[in-house]
Amino acid sequence: MAESSINNQSSLGSDNLQCKQDDSYKYHVYSAVYLVVFFFGLLFNGIALYIFCKINKNRGASTICLMNLACADLFFVIFLPLRISYFQKDATWIFGDVMCRITTYSFYVSMYSSIIFLAVLSFFRYFSFKAHTVVRTQTVVNICIAVWVFAGVSTSPFLLSGTHIRENVTRCFEPSSVSSWTRIMYMNYYALIAGFTVPFLIIVVCNGLLIRHILKIPMEKKHIHKQVAKITLVLLVCSVCFLPYHIQRTVHLHYMVHHPDICSLHYTLQRTVVATLCLAVFNICLDPLLYVFIGHGFKSWLLLLCRSNGTLHVKPSSSESDVVREVLVDGIQMEESIKVQQ
Repeated sequence: MAESSINNQSSLGSDNLQCKQDDSYKYHVYSAVYLVVFFFGLLFNGIALYIFCKINKNRGASTICLMNLACADLFFVIFLPLRISYFQKDATWIFGDVMCRITTYSFYVSMYSSIIFLAVLSFFRYFSFKAHTVVRTQTVVNICIAVWVFAGVSTSPFLLSGTHIRENVTRCFEPSSVSSWTRIMYMNYYALIAGFTVPFLIIVVCNGLLIRHILKIPMEKKHIHKQVAKITLVLLVCSVCFLPYHIQRTVHLHYMVHHPDICSLHYTLQRTVVATLCLAVFNICLDPLLYVFIGHGFKSWLLLLCRSNGTLHVKPSSSESDVVREVLVDGIQMEESIKVQQ
């Protein structure tokens, strides 16, 4: 359902009209995009996880959710070199059937756990503000574990998608028969509802209600704009990265299964899926913006880490005292700071 949706239909079998097309253009696009995502995704998400785990001890609900979001991104990033090698070798897989299955699986576990973690984050932020209370850490941890289990089990059918031989070359990330495309289409319907639509609605509703309540609170416009900008960032990440991908993939799979002979339409859909998939993957580079603007104390700790040239001091120097004070202020929960101004 990722790269598999853009391969030509020569793998659909002799019972269907063959819409053979040149797919070589996508190899260069994916290689370039994946290289960028690998470098920045590994760097920024690695730093974020280090800060969340080793430095920032004020782990509220938002911080725990963002820690898990960083882990989800890194789970996909560590397998990106295999995808990069695959497309640089003109879609030739050399790493064995097991690694093909795991690499395919990593994409979907990462994407859907990320979407659900953003939904959980949105819900906790709204609940904490509305109820004027902080969610217990153990409750947040238990829910995050449940998200991992749900995402891991729900996407496990992708472990069935291994390598196959096409045109005397070992391929990965593409179905091998008509039945495979049909199975993926039905899996897509489940993923579309349980993995995207429901979490996306939670994100939109919770953040929309949060914006409405914030606008009613008497506080400085500067602070209101700051909080609204943070909330809007979450909505933008989901809308720009995940919404186009799921719409395009659903339409494409429908026509691949039910109308495999409309070659001109498939040519257009194969082109557009490249763009939407790149947007979905680029989410890994946008998530660090959430860490900076939503992670409690993250921005200040990052500044402190940079000023210390990578060395943390138990007792900061006088030149760093302002940054440390900013860390303490930035570490206050959003709902608590708003409550004070009510």
